[in-house]
Amino acid sequence: MEQATSRRRSSKIIIIINLLQNFHNSKSKYLLALHSSSESFGIAIKDAKNSEKTIKSEVFNIGRSLSNKLFSCVETILPRKFWKQIIRISVANGPGSFTSTRLTISMARMISQQIDCSLDSISSFHLMAPRLYKDLPKREILNPFWIKDFLPRRGIVAGKYQLVKIHKELNFFEFREIISPQLISNEVLINPSIKASNNVEKDIISLINFSQFCQNAKVQSNWQATLPIYPTSPIDHKNKFVPKFSNLEEIT
Repeated sequence: MEQATSRRRSSKIIIIINLLQNFHNSKSKYLLALHSSSESFGIAIKDAKNSEKTIKSEVFNIGRSLSNKLFSCVETILPRKFWKQIIRISVANGPGSFTSTRLTISMARMISQQIDCSLDSISSFHLMAPRLYKDLPKREILNPFWIKDFLPRRGIVAGKYQLVKIHKELNFFEFREIISPQLISNEVLINPSIKASNNVEKDIISLINFSQFCQNAKVQSNWQATLPIYPTSPIDHKNKFVPKFSNLEEIT
C-alpha cells in the first residue's frame, strides 16, 4: 500500500517537472504579470494555450534594488528570446512604492509597445479584494466595502470594491472597483473597511488570472492608458478626496 502511494506521488512529481521543463517552447503564447507595489517584486507567466493551466511564478524580495535587477528577474521566469511570444501583459499600477511601481509600468509599456500586445492594469488594492473580503461579516459579504491603508504624514488611502462574480473555471474573483485608491479626508465615511495587507505570492496569481480573464473576453487594452496610481502629491497633500454620500449612491 505504501509503495503504491509512493509511486503515485513520484508520478505526480514527474508530471509537474515535465510540464515546467516544456513550459518554454517556440509555440507558446504567454501571459505575463508584474507586481511591484510593495518591497517584493512578483512575476508570473502562463501559456494561454496550455490546457493544463500551469502558472509559473516567483517573488523576489529585492527591496530597493529593483532598478538594477528588473530585467534579470523577468528573464529568470521568461528568458528574453521568448518575449516576442507574449500576447498580453498585466501590471499592478499601485498604490505602492513610487519608484518600483513606475519602473515596472515603464518596462511593461515598453514591451507592450514594441511587440504590439495588450497591456492591462489593475490597482494593488483591487488585487487584494478577493483575499480581504472574506473578513467581512457574512451578511455584508456581497455589499460594497473599502480597503484602506495609512500613510505616515499623509493620511488614509482607500478604494471601494464589490464582488461581482466568481469565475471558478479561471479561479478568478471578479470585483468592481467603485472608487479607485485615493487620499481620504474623513475615515468616518469609509465603512465598512478592511486594512490593506500585502501578499504578493497570492496577488501575483490573481493578477495572471485577471490577464487570462481579459484574454478570454478579448479585451483590447492600449499601453498608453496604463499609468501608475499616485494617491498623494509629491509636493503637498491638499488634494484629498472627500466622499459624498450623494455621489456614492450615483456610482453604486
